[in-house]
Amino acid sequence: MSTKSSVVISNQTGVHKDLESTLKKHLANTYRKPYRPFTGEIFHQLDEIQKTINKPIILDSGCGTGESSQQLAKQNLDTLVIGIDKSEKRLDKLTSHNSVYQKENLILARADVVDIWRMIKESNWNIKKHYLLYPNPWPKKDQLKRRWQGHPIFPEMISLCGQIELRTNWKIYAEEFKFALELVTNKAVLMDTIDVNHFISPFEKKYHESGHTLYRITSESL
Repeated sequence: MSTKSSVVISNQTGVHKDLESTLKKHLANTYRKPYRPFTGEIFHQLDEIQKTINKPIILDSGCGTGESSQQLAKQNLDTLVIGIDKSEKRLDKLTSHNSVYQKENLILARADVVDIWRMIKESNWNIKKHYLLYPNPWPKKDQLKRRWQGHPIFPEMISLCGQIELRTNWKIYAEEFKFALELVTNKAVLMDTIDVNHFISPFEKKYHESGHTLYRITSESL
């Protein structure tokens, strides 16, 4: 991965003007897109493993190559860390045979997180904390619904657990995520900047070395 990255460029200058109305629409309508059969098979494997290990779960959604999940697993030995990413290319080295990799307190799976989140909620997993690390910003104004805070799955996603941490190098994404969490939960959410010494993922290292400000949104009890 290159050590330099360009800053996010957008035709937005602040929180999207349609974010509030979009959120209210999603709150009023349950997301009912059919599950992908393949994702159901992956979830069954994950569900059987987590039942066997029986530890609180840290979820790393959009884990990329899985390096962030590996770091979290080393730092949280009393939990089961599950990293999920839909990219075959990013996880192929570890999950090429059956789409699921397991070692000690770490599981990596190649799957669509939107389906997995709904299945987790239906199965009532014990999620301790949920990480969303440097999601694709989809920075164009007409791409709001591709960002997690504008996606129809947002209400269900934030109901998975009380502790959520988002990191991003685009300030507007952080501001929108904070706005969305506070609107839906009616609780204050912290937004700050981070100066990291130990990088949780290759993207974080790349953005830091490129001089980007790194933003963090954290909620402790939604």
